[in-house]
Amino acid sequence: MIVRLKSRGPYSAVKAVVAYVSDYVTKWSLNTHVIFDVIKTILTRNSELIGGSATRQEKVRRLVTQMVNLLSVRMELGAPMICMYLLENPDHYTSHKFRPFHWNSYVIENGRIYGLSRVYDYIYRPSERENMALYDWIRRCERVKMTKNDKRYKLDKQNNSSIDIEQDQEYGSENEFDSDADLVSDQDIQEKTQNKTNHLYPKTVNEASFPAPGHPLANSHATAVLADDNGLVPNFIGPGLPRKSKGDREHYCLTMLTFFKPWRSGKDLKTPDQTWERAFLTHKFDVRYQEMMNNFEVRYECLDSRDDFRAQ
Repeated sequence: MIVRLKSRGPYSAVKAVVAYVSDYVTKWSLNTHVIFDVIKTILTRNSELIGGSATRQEKVRRLVTQMVNLLSVRMELGAPMICMYLLENPDHYTSHKFRPFHWNSYVIENGRIYGLSRVYDYIYRPSERENMALYDWIRRCERVKMTKNDKRYKLDKQNNSSIDIEQDQEYGSENEFDSDADLVSDQDIQEKTQNKTNHLYPKTVNEASFPAPGHPLANSHATAVLADDNGLVPNFIGPGLPRKSKGDREHYCLTMLTFFKPWRSGKDLKTPDQTWERAFLTHKFDVRYQEMMNNFEVRYECLDSRDDFRAQ
């Protein structure tokens, strides 16, 4: 891609390149009709092979090889990437660990709860995490299953007991208790992501804390907390985040308050006589949170620069 140096604003060309690359690297799955067309094409080309004297195993091997090769061309996948998938090697490398964050399930109308979802985990978070914002909760906290010894530790906690017990591994994934899984388009991807990050959380019960009374799983689960330096990066899943400078201002203020102001109910975010914008302007956000809100805008700035470049 050739980018003109003359642009409407500073670094506009660079932002256009970022938007272009971010969209381009995403490979979409082929439509079903395209896959069937590939199969039909290969079968039509090899009518002599199908009616020939080769063994059945040899015919199948050659046909499948041609189908895979043509599908890889249609998907614009290179041979090295295909080999990595076949060898179960990672197809990308990152400096951070990521965790899915279905942010829209937290920004909902008052009184609406999606069954037994992760919203409960934050609303009934441990008292020692009272001042933790939702964004940091997603980065650092995870619900884990308690063993019988963990439950004994919970009862003895008032006596300052400390029991070092590894997390029980015989229980299934926490998704069996979590209706947020219904919001995921690919259940396998979510489970693989959790399996890759579960080992990061503390495995000793005295490093965990317990949810507040009222949590449906208060008697069976605890909260494991990562150190701030080891926190994961939330991967926002769902609708695009609201924009600061355009669109519904009230929705933007509501979303940012939900992310960066500690709360247990909607009443903690604003008073009944306040608008969401007024509550947003009067709340004193941490400097780090202000930087994050500015970073959220970068994507939209990149898209604007890309559109301006195309219009030239």
